[in-house]
Formats: sequence, structure tokens, C-alpha cells
Amino acid sequence: KNKSLNETLRVQEQPPNTPPVICTTSAVDRGKSFRKKTKITCYQNTANPDNPRLACQRMLVMDCDGIQSVGKSWESKIYGTQYMVGVLDRTTGEMELRPAAMINMKPYVAGWKETEEEKGEKEELGFVERHKKLMMTFGDNRIQRTIRGKDRIREMESSTLDEAMQEAVGSVEEAALTRETELSHSALLPPINTEATELSDVFSITDFISEGELEALRPFTEVLKECTQAHVDEWREQKKYPEFVLSRLPVVIEDEVEAHLHLSQLLYLSYLIRLATMKQAMLKKRKEYFQNTPTIVTDALYRKFTSRGQSSTGTLRTSISDALRTKMVNHIAALTLIIDRFRVNYEELSRDTGIKPRILAETYRSMGCSCKKVKKPDGSVRAVAVLACPVKLPPLVFRKGGQKRH
Repeated sequence: KNKSLNETLRVQEQPPNTPPVICTTSAVDRGKSFRKKTKITCYQNTANPDNPRLACQRMLVMDCDGIQSVGKSWESKIYGTQYMVGVLDRTTGEMELRPAAMINMKPYVAGWKETEEEKGEKEELGFVERHKKLMMTFGDNRIQRTIRGKDRIREMESSTLDEAMQEAVGSVEEAALTRETELSHSALLPPINTEATELSDVFSITDFISEGELEALRPFTEVLKECTQAHVDEWREQKKYPEFVLSRLPVVIEDEVEAHLHLSQLLYLSYLIRLATMKQAMLKKRKEYFQNTPTIVTDALYRKFTSRGQSSTGTLRTSISDALRTKMVNHIAALTLIIDRFRVNYEELSRDTGIKPRILAETYRSMGCSCKKVKKPDGSVRAVAVLACPVKLPPLVFRKGGQKRH
């Protein structure tokens, strides 16, 4: 009776060590005569004995009133799902749990082949939808009424949930817009002392680099302090540091404290430029892109200028929002002002960061700088940002909606 199945799948009838089987089916009338009329046979796939997935495959064939149903099963050791069957010993009253295989039976028609239309429908429908469709076709009236009732309840819940979600999303967007409107200079710009009478008091270096970070950078600043022009040329070929940093090396400063502070600023600026030019997929590989960098420094950079959130797949993702990127660019511009004594040529910075000079000019102006083009003796023109005291901060302008805020 199952000759075609045996020849096609090369199965072994009644295989040894077969676990108890739990089968589910909706295409068979399970009345009082079910056990008398039904013949159940179990097979094992022996076509690929070396393949652990196929070697443990069981196939159950059920014949009832001329209707054949076929189901396949894979052992739970591979897929992580374990079914158990309790066997009661009536003499001792003890129950023993034994592993079992769960099989979902489906009707089998010999010689029937799926059409392209049916294949497409099968690919589109999931297991739950296919099972529900089978129950609506072969199930009794009670099962069909139950399915219709569940569908009506699901539609009502879905419409109610959609309304609630729309209301919640609207409130979240409104709250986000309110928070964005309430942003001040302190949220985007580094702290600026607008009452300072001297340029050295406009910015505080501790707002950029903490004392712990300065101490952790000391071994690295010693290397920069001892470097020569040959080292700078080698680093330029290796692209180890940005051009803005390399063009200011080697440094000749007699005072050790001042030299360490200046070199720490250059190093920190190189780390900021590297973070600003990293793409989304590179942010999670911080150890790879920040080699030979103190952990305290990378932790501070990621804490200030990145955010962590849950993606659609449920995994944690590190990203840089537009606001955090603007904040990072502002810190880079302010640090260049400190390094170049508040008169900086930002064309090199534009090439290092990939930011257009026009955008950098707006960034410097937002911190109270005046931007102009200066003609050099050789006839070339360079873009320069200059900060003067007292510092006057312009109103912060947002292009979206044309709103201005102070």
C-alpha cells in the first residue's frame, strides 16, 4: 500500500528505538470506531545515515477509511524542543516520563502535484494560517464556529490596538517635538564663558578632557613629543592621524605641562574626528577602530556622543543621532580654536571630516566666531575663523519650520 513512499524516501518500516509519538490531525473522524479502522505505521529515513538531521527523521503514515495522512518529525535534540509522555505503572502507581516526538499529520494523495498557484499560496501562508484553513475545510461545525469567533475578536482587538497606537505615537511625536524645541545652546555647544575678558578663559579644557583622561594620555603624548618629521611623514602615509593633527607636528614646547596639555588636545581631536567619520556598522567595533587608545577615553567618547537603543530585531545597537553628531562637530570646532589660539584655518578640518566648509563656517559662527577668507602672500585664499572677546552668541537657527531660538 505504501510502496511508492518506500521507493521515493528509502524508509525503514517499524525502526528500532522509536520514541512514543504524539500526532495531531483534523482530517480524520476520531469516533468510537477510530481505533478499529485506523492503521498507523512508523518509518525511519535511511537514505543519509551520516546526516544527523535526516538520520533521526521519523515518518508516520495513518490510514483510516481509505484516507491516508502523512507526517514527519525531527528529534528534539537538534531543534531544542522536548515533548514527554507519561507512562503509568498501575501495579506500583508510579509514572515514568519518556521522550516523545510531535508530528502534525497532513492528508496525502498519491500522484498529486502542486500547481504554481498552490505553491505560491503555500509559501505565503504560515503554519497557523494553513492549519486554520484545513480546520475550516475538514473540521466540524463546532470547530468552525470557534475559529470564526476568534477571528471576530482578533479584528476587534486589532482595530482597538491600532487606535491606541496612533494616539500613543502622536503623543510621543508631540513630546519629542516639544523636547527638540526646548533645546538650548548648552545641549549642542560646549560650555562657553560669554563674560570672559580674555580668550584663554572662554573655554575650559576640563569640559573636553577630564583629569583622568589627561593622565591616561600621558604615555601617548610622550611618543608625540619625541617624534620627528620622519615619523610625521610615516604616519601620514599610514593615515594614522588626521592631516589637521599631522600638520601641527612636531611640537617644540619647553614647558612639560604645557606640552602635555597641547599634545593631549591634538590626540583627543584625532579621536573625535575618527568617531565623527565612522559609519553605523563600525560603531560596535570600538576596539578595532580605537586600538592603542585608553579605555577611559573611548568610554567617555561613546558616553558623550553615542546612544544605545533596541533595534527592530531586539538587539542593542549603538548609533549617533543628528543632535549628537551636531554636538560632536561643535566640540571638534571648539577644540580646534583652543589648539590654534582662537584663529583657525578650517579647510584642513573640512578635508579630514568630510564636512563642507560652509557647514563648518556656520558651526564657528554659532560659537561667536567671525569667518572670513584671507589672501596669502602667494595669492592663495584660505578660510579662517576668528574668535574675539567679548563673545556674542547668535540666536540658534533651525531650518525645519524656520524657528529661531536663543
